[in-house]
Amino acid sequence: MKKIYLIALCFFSILQASAQCSSSCTFVASSQGTGSATSVTVPIPAGVVLNDVMIAAVHTGWCNSGSTITPPAGWTLIAHTSNTGSGCGSANTTKSLATFYKVAGPAEPGAYIFTGSTSQIYVGGIVAYRGVNIVSPIDATSNNGAQDACNSISATGVTTTASCTRLVSVFFCSVNSSATNIIPQLSLTERLDIGNTGNHPWGNENLEISDESFSTAGATGARTAALSGCSGTGWVTGAQMIALKCQSSVGINDASLSNSFIVTPNPSSGIFEISMLEKNTCKMEIYDCLGRVIKEGEIEEMKTIVDLSGFPKGIYFLKLVSDEGAVVRKIMVE
Repeated sequence: MKKIYLIALCFFSILQASAQCSSSCTFVASSQGTGSATSVTVPIPAGVVLNDVMIAAVHTGWCNSGSTITPPAGWTLIAHTSNTGSGCGSANTTKSLATFYKVAGPAEPGAYIFTGSTSQIYVGGIVAYRGVNIVSPIDATSNNGAQDACNSISATGVTTTASCTRLVSVFFCSVNSSATNIIPQLSLTERLDIGNTGNHPWGNENLEISDESFSTAGATGARTAALSGCSGTGWVTGAQMIALKCQSSVGINDASLSNSFIVTPNPSSGIFEISMLEKNTCKMEIYDCLGRVIKEGEIEEMKTIVDLSGFPKGIYFLKLVSDEGAVVRKIMVE
């Protein structure tokens, strides 16, 4: 039995899956930002479209009591990486890196604001990929904050379960150095490298995101990077590895998906009936045109009533996703 997911979005789009592993999970673009006080604003990467998967990384200043990073709506936490570093002393526990992911909808904002709980320096970046499995994008992760050397930052390897993944390595370093260039090992392709003067009078915050394709399931081994011009220890460093699960090499059967369910009446005064043409277990999310989830739940019956009568008149959208692809349908409250 297929598992079908219903998600409300703002316009119709089809994402064509590739039949080749090497091209089914590809880099789109990256963006970056710096901030102080309690937040950092990062623009949306250029060219992001519906169903692209974005990974955001936010690195906070060092030698503080730690900052909890709150993402914008729609972003899901991957991991927090914490490390005191001997340069900070034993009394300081710093959450120095937080990563999140988001599947792009059709109404993404121009930028995202990530908010911290303490006043300090923030650096942040977003990398976007196309062809990732949007139902279950994260295959495996690792989190290595127990590091103390900017000349050898290590992202612990993971064991992938899928035969086609994109390994995304995220490195950070807070260091007594003017250097702001983290260089990844040769197998990695650099996607983002950002540095900023830290909240310590002589500290810099550095963030690197790089990736590579990994075509087989199994152990990946570690990936490393080093801050250019830095050979010392005693600084706050750490890394994460994130394996993105690439979409299976099946094409989209739009007609099949479109014929899998019926929404009636449409338009309506706000009461819609979703009729499944075969027994399926479904997840439903309803978004407005600003990309906000206004209603969600599980669908397990052949017929389900959805009540939007308490919401403003206007256009809302349903997106149908299965292993074969995706299709988006518009509904209207009048």
